Amino acid sequence: MAAGSASFSLHRLTLEHDSFVLENRRGRTSHEHFPALITGSRAFSEMQGEVWGVHLAWSGNHRLRAEVKTDGRRYLQAEALYLPGEMALAEGETLWTPYLYASYSANGLNGMSQQFHRYLRERIIRFPGNKPRPVHLNTWEGIYFDHDPDYIMRMADEAAALGVERFIIDDGWFKGRNDDWAALGDWYLDEKKYPYGLTPVIDHVKSLGMEFGIWVEPEMINPDSDLYRAHPDWVLALPGYTPLTGRHQFVLNLNIPEAFDYLLERMSWLLGEHAVDYVKWDMNRELVQPGHQGRAAVDAQTRQFYRLLDTLVARFPHIEFESCSSGGGRIDYEVLKRSHRFWASDNNDALERNTIQRA
Repeated sequence: MAAGSASFSLHRLTLEHDSFVLENRRGRTSHEHFPALITGSRAFSEMQGEVWGVHLAWSGNHRLRAEVKTDGRRYLQAEALYLPGEMALAEGETLWTPYLYASYSANGLNGMSQQFHRYLRERIIRFPGNKPRPVHLNTWEGIYFDHDPDYIMRMADEAAALGVERFIIDDGWFKGRNDDWAALGDWYLDEKKYPYGLTPVIDHVKSLGMEFGIWVEPEMINPDSDLYRAHPDWVLALPGYTPLTGRHQFVLNLNIPEAFDYLLERMSWLLGEHAVDYVKWDMNRELVQPGHQGRAAVDAQTRQFYRLLDTLVARFPHIEFESCSSGGGRIDYEVLKRSHRFWASDNNDALERNTIQRA
């Protein structure tokens, strides 16, 4: 699995002895180290051969291992990966470890995939209304940050005429967001772009028979934002180190109660005051030197993300949430327990998507 054109590409190797280790330290499920391993009989294929597969349901750091013993026995192992000093339990404390899902097929990869898919649909995803996935039009490639309500409503007219069923306003709708250098964290409507609010646009979209969706990236904060200027101490970082930016942004420390409550309040305003049917929840950078109270905090940050999304899903059960992370950087069964779909890749080439979607 990788970013861009190589998203969800399969890599095969022959393991005759020793071991193979897949290790992820990126702070999210990642593009490069998808938490799954498959082993099988020699020359197994889509339709033939015995295969065994495992998937670790976890959106943070992880390690997977395939090993061949000297007597020929073979093992698959998977675990959450903790940074040095990250996990120390006091007396009476407990640690919840990720679930590991496994499947076996005597009929190749296709049989195993069908079993994983069936379980996912029946036991993992809680899709609102259990309806077919609607056809989307997302404004991103059409307008980027240049939001004009009149033009957006004309886009909606064209989309409806083409048979689009859900219309989504992407990045650029909130205050001061004119490029990707600024304003993440300031989750207030940009009144210069939308002087009459979002409601006229939403009403127009709904009048055309389409659902309405919107993009957010709640876990991130730009140094050039009102939120950072007011609360620089809300950044997920180690004390004594200058935090590193990725895509011009920091990570908001969800372990700080005030930061968590701020996000919950602003997302609740957005979803409660507007007729939103769908949210594209993005995460466009990795966790580098993630610290809280002097300790590494990938595990804690991941759990707080789950808690935030769980709370919003419970408050707004009619809204569909999609997991996105620079494309398919956060796809796993645990995130799908509190979201309803995922964005597989930022690569929208139709031919390459055939391979990506097949995986």
